[in-house]
Amino acid sequence: MTVTNFSWKLSLAAAAVGAALAVPAPVFGDGVEEPTPPPVSAAPPPAPRAYAPGPCVPGGPIGVVVAVSGSAQAVAPGQAPRTLACDDPLRCEELVTAPGASVSFVSGDVLVRVGGDSRISLNGSEGAPEVFVERGAVRTTDGSKAGAAPTRLAARELAASASGADLELQASDAGPTRLCVYDGSAAVDAGPSARKLAAGQCLAVQGGGVVSFAAADPSVGLDAPGFCSFEVALDDQLTPGDVAAPELFAFPAGDPASDLSRDPCDVPGSGCTGSVPGPSGGGGGGGGGEIPFDDPDPVPGCDVPGVSC
Repeated sequence: MTVTNFSWKLSLAAAAVGAALAVPAPVFGDGVEEPTPPPVSAAPPPAPRAYAPGPCVPGGPIGVVVAVSGSAQAVAPGQAPRTLACDDPLRCEELVTAPGASVSFVSGDVLVRVGGDSRISLNGSEGAPEVFVERGAVRTTDGSKAGAAPTRLAARELAASASGADLELQASDAGPTRLCVYDGSAAVDAGPSARKLAAGQCLAVQGGGVVSFAAADPSVGLDAPGFCSFEVALDDQLTPGDVAAPELFAFPAGDPASDLSRDPCDVPGSGCTGSVPGPSGGGGGGGGGEIPFDDPDPVPGCDVPGVSC
């Protein structure tokens, strides 16, 4: 009995499925069959965002070179490459360093150091540089206060901005893009996500996603060898006598005063006994007194009784 009922129920289920398949698809009033909607699937992941350097805007210098080590060149739009040297101004252009070389420049209160085998695009304004790293490493140390015009660092996979911070960005064609914050903090935009990176943290991004976090050690950051020496040149019209020390003169107010007349007894070996003869004519007798060894009054006549000086 149980097997018979089970077979009967199975037959009914098969008939129901067949009837459902036999039902024609809904049609519009004009007899055209309504298309079947596609199956619902999960939304595709957001495509990695690719950052790029901003367009050059004509303007004044963005920075000035303060350190050069090895070969470093600047390539301005439409111009031939020029070798960088101390005190060279930098505008909206590309900076290229040879392997093992480096170049540093100051933009307002920001010191920017570019490592060896690097290619960067410089933009922005003085005190608020924008550096796009095609390859290599760049470190920016901002001496301004938090809230000032920010320094911007970017590569193909991330962009960061900060004021009053110490940042380093490394980018390569093969590996991930790595940002480290040694001091202050930075706002980081990495594709579809945005975050704030605090001091002492490193962030690595590849393929549009964060691949690792690490601690930032400032002691292993990019340094800046080859600082320029600053010299102060004398005017060509100056002579050695103009810069020599004046002759030492002990009496700046005039010639020394002539020597004052002294009592003969002040002279060593004069034989003075230091006493006045007494009434009996003997030395040191009764009523005798000592001879004062005082200098005369510096203003003659003022020691006379009745004279008011």
